[in-house]
Amino acid sequence: MLMDAQNRPSLNQAVTTGTQVSTDSIDLLSASDNPGRSGQPLRAVAMVVTALTGGTSIQAQLIQSDTAALGTPDVLASGPVITEAQALAGKVILDVPLPDTTKRYLGFQYVSVGTHGAGAVTAGIVGGTDRPSSLIPMNLG
Repeated sequence: MLMDAQNRPSLNQAVTTGTQVSTDSIDLLSASDNPGRSGQPLRAVAMVVTALTGGTSIQAQLIQSDTAALGTPDVLASGPVITEAQALAGKVILDVPLPDTTKRYLGFQYVSVGTHGAGAVTAGIVGGTDRPSSLIPMNLG
């Protein structure tokens, strides 16, 4: 899986407590630009890069917003609640097909229970992952 820097709103982002949004957002340039309908198998992926410690659990969510700061976001997709014991480096906490969007900015938010003393996540939009897909890629060239 390759993750482009322009499509990676969280890079080794520390996750501490409560609900935190990604440090950056993806600007689609228009609310009517819908990458979920691009015909490409795009996926939203979030993973733990440094093990989380001290808290209880974490959940990653793909969000959209009218503002670059991701204020008052709409949740497009949610990953499972991951317990602290499972939140080890390399653990994928969200991996879903990119859904339809209706707002200009995309990002991620992390819902934590408890206070994490350490731990970081990376998240972004990718062209494909190792997960099974219902789409069969075609070689057009």
